[in-house]
Amino acid sequence: MTLRRGLAVSVMIGALVLVGGLAGSASAAPSAAGAPALSVAKASSVVRAAGYTPISLGGFDQNSDLSVIVGLRSTSADGHPQRAFFFHRGAYIGNDAQQSSATIRWIWSTDRVVALQYDLYKPGDPMCCPTAGGATVRYQWNGSSVTPLDPIPSAAFAAPAGRR
Repeated sequence: MTLRRGLAVSVMIGALVLVGGLAGSASAAPSAAGAPALSVAKASSVVRAAGYTPISLGGFDQNSDLSVIVGLRSTSADGHPQRAFFFHRGAYIGNDAQQSSATIRWIWSTDRVVALQYDLYKPGDPMCCPTAGGATVRYQWNGSSVTPLDPIPSAAFAAPAGRR
């Protein structure tokens, strides 16, 4: 019950942020490259088209070299899995990893760096209760793509401290 409430609150907060962002971004501003940048609404539609529901929009800024939206798989019943969707000047450029993760939190951003935190699980941990701590991974825009500055934890269930 607590997990569902937490998920519901997260989704509601994401919806409020999205609605709040729509008021000020009805049209896309031009990006540095001259192509139109995606507004938060259009960027969210990219996340939805991939089968995810935006749950964290605080890291999105259509004017930054690197920004992020965290999405929850739309068919999820338990709040997992999640993926980070990266944007350069509002244009979608890829994800944090090839495989989704159990839980991702946006921590902070600068114009060129985004920090995400991954919950870490020991092999016997249930999905509700990670006990291996967390790992912060910083991602940097290097001028042409995104590069992780820290090791991305394993997604393997058997990993001693995995992001699942």
